[in-house]
Amino acid sequence: MDKNKKRSIGILLLNLLAMAVIAILLIIITFRWIESYTRHGEYISVPDVTGMYEEEAAKVLSNAGLKYEISDYKYDRSLVEGGVIEQNPDAGSYVKDGRKIYLTLNSGKEPVKAVPDVADNSSLRAAESQLRAAGFKLTAPVYQNGDLDWVYEVRYQGVAVEAGAEIPEGSVLTIVVGNGTPIEIIEEVDSTTVVETEFFE
Repeated sequence: MDKNKKRSIGILLLNLLAMAVIAILLIIITFRWIESYTRHGEYISVPDVTGMYEEEAAKVLSNAGLKYEISDYKYDRSLVEGGVIEQNPDAGSYVKDGRKIYLTLNSGKEPVKAVPDVADNSSLRAAESQLRAAGFKLTAPVYQNGDLDWVYEVRYQGVAVEAGAEIPEGSVLTIVVGNGTPIEIIEEVDSTTVVETEFFE
């Protein structure tokens, strides 16, 4: 093999080696850049902001390098209006810097429900089913004389409520129902007696 051919092969091998080294260096640099850009391995512990006002929660999350968004409103009588009821992800979770935390705030408005039309309109079982489906809770029924299992009225806090009346959702209601004993109807008798005047003549 002549010297020129050996030199050509040597140059080719050097070029291939140089290309391989450059390719490896490019791969290393690329991965390091990606790792640096995404802050690979760096996580932030999500602070607990439940119970805080929205403004206070926003400040705490911002100081931790996180963002927030209001995702929903619910009612919680134990919290002030605008207080954080829930957060997602939960406190203590590890997330990337800049992650958005979704907050559920207290609306401050107690939800109400309309009382279904069950009085003088349905049996005990049907009334219980409709009232529970509407979101109400029930005490044990109160029985009175009347048709067996027939609903005569619905009471809230001891007072009869009309169908359609709006009361707080989850309120406790009492159904007044017949026990099967007939209702006695006493007819009033006119006590005025008509006396003919001829009797005294």
